Amino acid sequence: MTLGQRIQQIRIENGLSQEEFAEKLGTTRQSVSRWELDQTYPEIAKIVLISKVFSVSTDSILKNGISTFDTDVEYFTCGVYRGSNCEIVETEKFALVFYCSSDKNILGAKLYRGFENNKRLVAICERDQSDEKTEYAYFVEDSNPHTAITNSEKMVSQLSELYDADLKKSMRRLESFVVDHSGAPLPTVKDAGIPKCLTLWRMTDSYHATHDDFNFFLCTGKTEYIFSIKMKDNNIYCGASYNIVFDLGIFGSGQFFRIRNYKDNSEKWCGFYCDFSYEAGEIDIPTELCELGKNIETSKGLMWCVKRYTDDEIVLQGCGEDEYTYRRTDKRIERFATI
Repeated sequence: MTLGQRIQQIRIENGLSQEEFAEKLGTTRQSVSRWELDQTYPEIAKIVLISKVFSVSTDSILKNGISTFDTDVEYFTCGVYRGSNCEIVETEKFALVFYCSSDKNILGAKLYRGFENNKRLVAICERDQSDEKTEYAYFVEDSNPHTAITNSEKMVSQLSELYDADLKKSMRRLESFVVDHSGAPLPTVKDAGIPKCLTLWRMTDSYHATHDDFNFFLCTGKTEYIFSIKMKDNNIYCGASYNIVFDLGIFGSGQFFRIRNYKDNSEKWCGFYCDFSYEAGEIDIPTELCELGKNIETSKGLMWCVKRYTDDEIVLQGCGEDEYTYRRTDKRIERFATI
């Protein structure tokens, strides 16, 4: 048992949420979450306080959690990592890799699923610009045996490959965040307002894979990642964007990776692009341009403005007739909090 697991055991035995546990110790829920995940260690004074408040000996905390201090152990951290031709976003349960060849002729996306560093490939998509061909393969969720949906046997052969956690060692970490294990309900629009809700409701990931379509969405708060395949419309979309919440919606300040394959690719929104050197700077969002229920293109980016909302749902005007809907109660696999 690690120190984090021992702290979690003490909290659960006393019937407390992470927030309640943190309040008794004069700290934050995020700190408790990081302790329990063994991402950071509590200071000695906090260990002594845990001992006093919950009537356990410091020995029982430290000795039972002594494996935490094994120097050979590498601890997993959620984050976004970038190299010259690759970007990786890792959570406890997923690793999404966007990559390109050095000449940017090949653009690809891979999604791994599992736990921490033990994940396996469940979906892959690659675009060959010279051949003007986009190939993909993915496993149908929870099918036994695995059922693969594909337009390329070459792609199928790569499914189930083990995620190489060493890939990120030579990369720069752009963001760090933690998985929110508190289980606390998300706020309503009435409680927190539209901007706060758009931020918190979007900081999550979702995943589904059926015979008809595949979709993975992840938002760190700063960056949105999408990997989507819709069989009916021959619609493939892998994208990474900097999207900023403002008072009346979301401002798209830049998309640095894009595989957009739709029917015959004649539509203006189709395209293939990557620039792993790109980073969003400070953006002065021109909110005076925004009108309720409008999608507005400016010289600095796109503005998706609120079209309608309730306490539990916010709908933004998308491109054309599209709508972007965010719900407080949407099914989530993981929720995130900033460190």
